[in-house]
Amino acid sequence: MPHIGDLISKAGIYTNPGVVTEKKEDGTVVIDTEPMALNKYHRYTNTTGLNEDEKNKFNGILDQIYTKEDDVEKINDIQQNIDKLKVDPQNQKIVQYLRNQQAYLIRQAKNLPRTYNYDASNIRGMKPVKE
Repeated sequence: MPHIGDLISKAGIYTNPGVVTEKKEDGTVVIDTEPMALNKYHRYTNTTGLNEDEKNKFNGILDQIYTKEDDVEKINDIQQNIDKLKVDPQNQKIVQYLRNQQAYLIRQAKNLPRTYNYDASNIRGMKPVKE
């Protein structure tokens, strides 16, 4: 079942893309094809798969980050948000979408984040340290 704000590329004979704006008890959904409705949920990337609250949180984070002009700053700010959010398992989907957005920026800017957190046990060639 789609979430409010999910992108629908086309449905049946209707070929205009839209977003789900309402879910009815009979199992049907209302799809709005107005471009501003699309922009409300999908300003930066296709966020289908996130629920409405997650979409809003994702877009809110990127709204703040995208006020900056420098792509490297954006990459670093996304990384800081990823590091903060990933400690809570409920943010797993948002973190994945932020990683995808960061990957897009990395390809565009041809640069990597300056710092990031990583599980030390996953680093190849490192021996476990006994304390």
